[in-house]
Parts: sequence; structure tokens; C-alpha cells
Amino acid sequence: MMLRGEMQTDVWKNPRKRAAKLGQSVVFVMPRAVIGNDPVEGKGRHRKGFRQHFSILRESCGIVPHRSDEQDLSWSFSHGRIVNYRCGWIDSFMVSSALMNRTTVIICWICVIVTAIFIRFDALGVRPFHADEATGARITARRMETGGGQFDPKHYHGPLLADLTIPLCKLRGETGWRDMTKTTLRVLPAIAGSLLVLLPFFWRRRCGEVPMLAAAAFLATSPLLVYYSRMFIHESLLVLCGMAALMSLTGKWRWGIPGVLIGLMFAAKESFAISLIAWTGAAVLIAWENRKSLDRATLTAAWQAYRIPVIVSGIAAVIVAFGFYTDGFRHPQGAIDAVRTFFVYETVEGHDKGFGYYFQLLVMPKKSGGAWWFGTPLLVLALIAFASTFRRGEDTPNCRSLIRFIAYAAVGHFLIYSLIAYKTPWLACLPWAHVCLLAGFAVTRFSSHRMPVKTALVAIIFICLFTQYRQARYAIGRLASDDRNPYAYVPTRRDVEVMEEWLVKLRDRSPAGMVDEMAVIGTDYWPLPWYLRAFEKTGYWKEPPPDLEKFPLVCAMPESSDAVVACIGGTHVSLPRGLRVGVPVQLFVRNDIWKHWMEADNP
Repeated sequence: MMLRGEMQTDVWKNPRKRAAKLGQSVVFVMPRAVIGNDPVEGKGRHRKGFRQHFSILRESCGIVPHRSDEQDLSWSFSHGRIVNYRCGWIDSFMVSSALMNRTTVIICWICVIVTAIFIRFDALGVRPFHADEATGARITARRMETGGGQFDPKHYHGPLLADLTIPLCKLRGETGWRDMTKTTLRVLPAIAGSLLVLLPFFWRRRCGEVPMLAAAAFLATSPLLVYYSRMFIHESLLVLCGMAALMSLTGKWRWGIPGVLIGLMFAAKESFAISLIAWTGAAVLIAWENRKSLDRATLTAAWQAYRIPVIVSGIAAVIVAFGFYTDGFRHPQGAIDAVRTFFVYETVEGHDKGFGYYFQLLVMPKKSGGAWWFGTPLLVLALIAFASTFRRGEDTPNCRSLIRFIAYAAVGHFLIYSLIAYKTPWLACLPWAHVCLLAGFAVTRFSSHRMPVKTALVAIIFICLFTQYRQARYAIGRLASDDRNPYAYVPTRRDVEVMEEWLVKLRDRSPAGMVDEMAVIGTDYWPLPWYLRAFEKTGYWKEPPPDLEKFPLVCAMPESSDAVVACIGGTHVSLPRGLRVGVPVQLFVRNDIWKHWMEADNP
């Protein structure tokens, strides 16, 4: 049955009921004259009624916005569900129920979110503390114990991580350095990593239900993102704020939200500047591709529409960032130091790598620790999404520009990070999140492909999700602190946690006051201070002090071992231990204490 011409209000008001009553497909056609020459700028009741009916269809049939190139507006209903469509020069809808109904969509989103949360919070406190985590914990403790703290532009990243962690610590009764636990400190990065997976949910109507669901699944299971969502470093917050800023910048600039998010990125880490450069470069490329449509009238309209939001966002970014760096504007020097950090920041030696490091880390397959590590399927999907923008009629110009913008931004990030000699795996988190989002667009027009293409896409997606989840489980499981895990960068040996437990037992079994003092000789000893918190009288020296013999316990770093042996080789027992990969530590126990321990162990 075909109804054409004026709107049939009973069909519009209750399309399910009307279609079911008719018992067959109903095609509704709204000619151009019904809603005026311009539906976006249209006036009066036609424009209002048009939007109301769209809302009814969206809520009752589970559809998402889309734009196509036809001239008329058509829908086909079969028992209340859209089965085909034709949509003209106006914002309309693409059928998502052709792939899955609303219930299936909800279940899939729940599964993705639950998986993301589980894999980020499961056994969060088991892995030994990384050196960077211990350093960050010390900074957080100082800010908590002193009620704030000044920013060090040479050695510190932004204060956002510490400032947001302090309330969580206090909530759990951890008010100082010795009270802190690994689990509490890692909660904030895990929350940030979980929220990252939710971001595509808010792009569903703009980009489609299925593409954004796929993007969320890729973000949820990425082994790189999962691993560093469980580590107390700044990267997880930077990625969350960065991806939120990306989505905000490419949408409507409201209430200065893009500026707030960029300000939070700055407060998280100074490397936010790399993202701004990459995004700016991507925007320039998009503008160049669309240069024919950028006439004077278009540029003037864009300036009038965006000048106020840009100014507001800029002010918001400055206020938010400097608010954190100045500790609530109490230390104005923090604002100056926040700018100085781009010129005086000192990187640690030993982390320089070649240009192709990130490609080898994330893409090239390799077997290590009994597992295969690779992100090739995700990159293939991202390339498919990018290539699809060159097919005629495949997407609207706006959608094509968005996909290409994300692709150019991802390439820009990786190019800049690859040109910088200092490289670590966690620096690739934000660029790789771009790739995960881009890969979701590989299924933007899934229903329009032929069956062989659909089958290939489904196979690649399945392989990608399966291998990512498997790698993530290896990365956070038995290989969490193993150098065979490519994402475990300079991991801490589990031996140091065993040493901590043993030292506490040694102190408890010794006479009171006998094992209160400890000396650590050498440099680059982190995260050792975290594991020696139980010993309040612990001193740190680069060279052995003259009175080293009096200390009941001495820890010597590799470069100081010979000098320490020369000083106390006859008065202390040497016990080899491991601190980090390739970094052994010698533990020296004074002879009388060792004798007391052995006698207590063998009465």
C-alpha cells in the first residue's frame, strides 16, 4: 500500500500501530513542498512538525541521523520497523535496525562497558609498583600532607593526577605517604580508562550506532590502553581528556567545553601541545581538501559563528590549566613554570629509540613470553575506514571530513612522537586511541556492501577483538611485570615485594630498635622508597658515608656495590636481590642481626 502527498498523521504519530494494522509495508513520501525550500532554515509549523515526527520515528524505530543525496524523503515500514529508506538533501535517518534491533544494541553496549570495567579493575593492586608510579605517589603524598605544592617545571608533569587522586585517598582513610596503597592510587586511571570507552556512545546519532559501538569495543580491549589504564601515571587522564576534546572540537562549541577539556589536558601533561599541533595540521589538510567550497561568504559565516566560542574556550583553557598549576591561584609562579616547562624540562637518559619504534611496538607481529603481540587487524580496519572516504556516494562531505580529520590527526601524532628521540610505550596511548576510533568507521555503511565484503569485515573485527582481549589478559596477567611483555616498560621485579615482606619480618623478630635505620647507596633507586616506607629512618646517599658500618641494613645500587663491599664487606652479609629489569640491588644485613635471624629460624 502506498501513501503519497500530505502527511498522514496517524502513521506519523504511531508508525508501529499503523503498519501493524495495515499488515504490510507502508511507504510514506513527503515531497519538497511540504516542508519548504530549506528544512534547516524553514519557518513555521512545517519545520516544527517535521522535527517532531523525526523524534517520534527515532524513538519508536531505533534509527540514527544520516544524510544522503536523493531528492525526496521516503520511509518504508514493515510492522513498525523501517526496512528501507530514501532520504534527500536534508538531515534524515539511516536504518540501524537492519543490523540489530534496539535490544541487541543495548546488550552490546552493556557487554562492552562491563568488559572495559572488568579488565581495568580486576586485581588492580597485584602488579608491583613501577618506578614512575612510585615517584607520582611521592608527589601526591607531599601535596596531600602539605595542603598543596609548587610545580617543578624540570622534572614534574602536570598536577591534575595528584590533585584528583588526593580525594580518593582521603575517602579511603589514606592520609599520608605510609598509608597509601597501590589499589587506591590506581583507581583514578582505571576510572579514566573506563570513561574513555563511553565517549563513542555520545557520537551515536552523529556517526551511527554500529560504528561507535565498534569503536568502543576497540577502545575497551586495546592491550596498550588497558595496560596503562591500570598504572598510576598521567597518560590515562591525558587520553580521556584528549579524546573528549577531539569530539568536542569537531562538534558544536558550547559553553567553552573544548577549552575546559584542553585546559585539563594541559594540567595533566605538557605533551598536550603535540595534540594541538596534530589537530591543527589535520584541520589545515581538511581545509585544503575543501578549498573550493571555502568562499568568502562561507569563511565570514564561520568567523561570525565561531569567534565567540573560540574566545570563550581559550579563556576557559587558561583558567582551568593555570588554576591547577597555581594550586588554586595561590602560587602565581606556577603559571610561569607551566610555560617554562616546555623549555627546561629534563628527560631521563636511556630512553632514546629509532623512528620506527611505535610501528614495531603496535603493528609488527612478534612472539614473546609464549604469546603473539600485534595490532595489525586494528590498523587494517582504520585503513579501510580512511579508504572508504574516497568512494563516491559512500558518505556525506561532513562525514568524510570527520573520518579524514581523525586519520590525519592520528598520523600527525605518530609522526611527531616518532621524530622525538625520547620514546616510551605510554606516549602512544593517545595516538592509538585515535586509531581505535577511526577503525570503528570501517562499518559506517555496512549494509550497503556486498556479502563477501561484509563477511571479510566481520572476520577482521572478530579477529581484532579476540586477539586484543587475549593480549590484554596476558599483559595484565602473568606478564604484567615481565619484560617479555612489550607494554611493560622497565618493569619492577616481583622480588622487591618479597624483599619488603622479609625486611618487615626481620625487623619484627629483632630486638626493639635494632633494625630501625637503613641506608640506600647509589642513584636511580626508584621504586625502592615505596617499598621501604615501613622504615622511617632511611637515608639516601650517592656515595657510601664514613659511618656506613653502623647501619643494620644497607641497599647498594649496581654502580655503588663495589664501594659498599669495600666498606662493610666484613661486617655485613650480602644478599642479592632484583629491583628492575637489568637493575640488581645488593641487600647488606649486619652480622649480629643476621645471626639473630638465623637462630630464631632454627631454635
